[in-house]
Amino acid sequence: MKALVYQDHKTVSYLDVPDPSIEAPSDAIVRIEKTAICGSDLHIYHGPSRSEMGEFTLGHEFLGTVEDVGSDVRRFRKRDRVLVSCTIGCGVCALCDDNLYSGCMETTQMGPVTNIFGSPLNPGGQAEGVRVPFADTNLFKIPDGLNDEQVLFLTDILPTGYMGADLAEVGPGDTVVVIGCGPVGVFAQLSALMRGAATVIAVDLDDSRLEKARARGCRPLNPSREDVAEVTKSLSGGKGADCAIEAVGSPATVKLALDVVRPGGRVAVIGVVAGAQVSIDFFPVMTGKNITLRSGIVNPQYYIPKLLPMIVQGKIDPTEIITHRMSLSEGARGYEVFDNHEENVLKVVMTP
Repeated sequence: MKALVYQDHKTVSYLDVPDPSIEAPSDAIVRIEKTAICGSDLHIYHGPSRSEMGEFTLGHEFLGTVEDVGSDVRRFRKRDRVLVSCTIGCGVCALCDDNLYSGCMETTQMGPVTNIFGSPLNPGGQAEGVRVPFADTNLFKIPDGLNDEQVLFLTDILPTGYMGADLAEVGPGDTVVVIGCGPVGVFAQLSALMRGAATVIAVDLDDSRLEKARARGCRPLNPSREDVAEVTKSLSGGKGADCAIEAVGSPATVKLALDVVRPGGRVAVIGVVAGAQVSIDFFPVMTGKNITLRSGIVNPQYYIPKLLPMIVQGKIDPTEIITHRMSLSEGARGYEVFDNHEENVLKVVMTP
């Protein structure tokens, strides 16, 4: 079959790779119908050399049709349309039982964050097909009447954005600052609004993204022209934000999130802060303000059942973030466009 393969630093190629096959009784084989490039894929794209990582099939946002199932699979059969969780959980360990599938004791034995599709240990879904371990835990049926693009982002970034609002405990009447208007930031904004936030301040340097944030009901703020903390105070009666959701993944934006919340505020970091350390003067920043700081890798298995009905009911339209559609064979170009922020790109969706 064909797949997008990470070969080296900033080198992605459309290549022939072996077809996936059943390796364990709990496996399923899924024929990919739609897949997308995620911002965290760019961490790999910019990552170490082939000598350090090897070659592997990319992609952790994808859906498709079941082609085969192992003898232990009970919930799915051939021709089912399915979503695939970006993280792989066994479904039976203590952490999966606690809805922390991303920390599954079975699938992270090689270390944290090793149970994500599109990594050296788990060939991904930017391909024509994929093997899904523990299918009964990691697959979800797509309801009739919904097209692929409506549900594709349930595999990762919609649950990630919603998790940001969840971790920050966004509630009715809150003033919320969302730092970053990329795909995850968009879904964090929409989630905060759905949870009843009175004011959602969208922070980004890209004016075109800020105008879209305004259209969805947010107060846009470009930090190159306005002071984020001062504007937040002016919109919250002088106290600061009740919640901040960091959706960029840099030390500077994590610090900004901590700065803009009020005493007793809640901060959720859902951006991928990879390869960098965040230095915090802990006592005045955290202890002195009684701040709650939370973070984590998303658990789609927990959030998909909560979010899918919202799509069915029309409460959220995930397709608004799609700016580019192309064939999988054009994927290398898709990575270039996404990486270079060309053509006002926000989200690239590919069809094998």
